[in-house]
Amino acid sequence: MIYESIIIGRGLIGSAAAKYISRSQKNVAIIGPDETTALQQQIVFASHYDRARIQRIVGKDSVETLLNLQSALQHSLLENESKINYHTKEGCLLVTPDATDFDLDHFSEEAKKFDVNYQIFENSDQLKTFNSYFHFPGSAKGIYETSPSGHINPRLLIKAQLEVFKKNGGEVFNNTIKEIIYQNDAIKITCIDDEIFYAKKVLLAPGSFVNFLNLLKNKLVLKVKSETTIWVKVNEQEAHRLSSLPPLLYKINEPEIQDIYLIRPLKYPDGNFYLKMGANLPNDIYFKSLPEIQEWFKNGHKNDNRPVLEKALKSLLPSLSIEEIHEKRCIVCYTKHGKPYIGPIEKGLFVAAGGNGYAAMSSDALGKIAATVLLENKFPTEFSSKDFEPVFETEAV
Repeated sequence: MIYESIIIGRGLIGSAAAKYISRSQKNVAIIGPDETTALQQQIVFASHYDRARIQRIVGKDSVETLLNLQSALQHSLLENESKINYHTKEGCLLVTPDATDFDLDHFSEEAKKFDVNYQIFENSDQLKTFNSYFHFPGSAKGIYETSPSGHINPRLLIKAQLEVFKKNGGEVFNNTIKEIIYQNDAIKITCIDDEIFYAKKVLLAPGSFVNFLNLLKNKLVLKVKSETTIWVKVNEQEAHRLSSLPPLLYKINEPEIQDIYLIRPLKYPDGNFYLKMGANLPNDIYFKSLPEIQEWFKNGHKNDNRPVLEKALKSLLPSLSIEEIHEKRCIVCYTKHGKPYIGPIEKGLFVAAGGNGYAAMSSDALGKIAATVLLENKFPTEFSSKDFEPVFETEAV
């Protein structure tokens, strides 16, 4: 059997692309591993096995803002179609401790251009009036984006995308790909367990693992970085007390910690309530090989990042009542130009990879772009191929 298209990668971008492709093609499959509890036997890993990711709208430029906005506006439609609720619209708070780092002109221009509602806080006293639980230095400034900003549940977002995909006739396979080759007029896909698939077209959307195994002849220019988050367990009463906390992006830039993100306590599948916080840290690792990534996810590394994160958390939320703190390991990949790589690689082979840390909030739009390129060999009119052009190591200067 030869599929019209196969999507490799059941993550945020891959599942969105699969949904859009399945609206035009009926013989479509998506392949990727299920979430596992057998960590030591896992080959590839994902960071979307989570309950909370921030959804904001205004990005660092108009392309990013449009991606975020298009994705956010699809949430209600996808929830209705899939009957799965994954998006909460409590807004998003952006704060910087140093006014010199606050590009208000850019934010205002983007917000006006895309009709984003927001509120400005000139100092920590105004921020305290907005939400008394957060503690910021006196020089802090903030912006609060209103709905549809908020947070999303990435597990359920993927489940919703794949639910629609399956309704459209798409097939979902639990497997990991080890090799892609051309055979006659089709692309041959071989899995770790030697199961074989054939397709006329293939979209590579395996996230940080696109350069590993034998998926590409030429490697993409990617920086693949470790990221540590802490999940702070609180009781139900404490979760209720902090239910007014908006998702926070704290643009701190200290030697020991940068760019904090925090989401209020939410109920997780184990029945407990956890507050999630992460940041960029000096001890973060830039990976060069698949074994390095596997070692990180399975065993971590000798540098314990938890104390730094705990210290920052207690500074932000001094009144927080903590029961336990757990560390969770994640992975992020960055492209050369700061936008995901989306486009054709070879005949019938396409790529959509490189989330740059914001793929969750913009994944629906990114998936739609990838689907349009695969199906129509062109980009949606509002985007340029140059913004997403794949850059290969052999081409990099």
